[in-house]
Amino acid sequence: MAAVSTDGSGLGRVVVELCVGDLAGIDTARSAGADRVEFCRDLSCGGLTPDPAEISEALSRCPSGGLQVLIRSRPGDFVYGDDEIEAMCAQIRAIRAEHDRWIAESSGEDAAAAAAPRLGFVVGALTPDLRIDARATARFVAAAGPHRLTFHRAFDQVVDQAAGLEDLVRLGYERVLTTGGHAAVADLPGLSALVEQAVDRLVILASGGLRSGNVAAALSATGAREVHMRAPADDGERTDPEEARRVVDAVRHRFRV
Repeated sequence: MAAVSTDGSGLGRVVVELCVGDLAGIDTARSAGADRVEFCRDLSCGGLTPDPAEISEALSRCPSGGLQVLIRSRPGDFVYGDDEIEAMCAQIRAIRAEHDRWIAESSGEDAAAAAAPRLGFVVGALTPDLRIDARATARFVAAAGPHRLTFHRAFDQVVDQAAGLEDLVRLGYERVLTTGGHAAVADLPGLSALVEQAVDRLVILASGGLRSGNVAAALSATGAREVHMRAPADDGERTDPEEARRVVDAVRHRFRV
């Protein structure tokens, strides 16, 4: 395995993505200096697809790095039937329509912002034997059109992650959100292996219990250049402004460019 930096000096800029469960959380993430947000609802169950009616407002509020929208139709596992897959494709198409409407109606500063690639989708599906469901993911790719796709943490349940990563490269995904294989916390050796395998082909978006106190060390140990975190308030749903600022500052302090 290739050596990685121990002090962050060789990694360059790290992209910070904050996961939020409401529009206020988008404001908090932007104010804290996050590069990008993942937008969903019902964080208590791991997140579900947000209301398409909120997408225009979310796009107007999001950081310059854009808005990643979670597509997940129900809580529970990630093995879906045809009707569920079609329902999620319909959600993607509905959100694309809201995005296109927002661009058409934007003017002035919003119009300039709308020219940037701002919308992406976070979506995935597994087969019953816990491999990438290639048929389902190909349908998600088709539904998303020009918008970029991230495979969500269903990837952490994949039995052969090396093969799963190659599947996602072939399918045209841009990134994968993963702990490196652990159910809840970042598996640093696992993340390092995925970063090395994916280099220049797919982005590893590191996650897994990363907070202000441990995120910089985890990034230095793995070589990951994008990180996904929450900054939860006491109720578990809202985004805490102070913790959001701390997690962003922890990354920026270590990885200055």
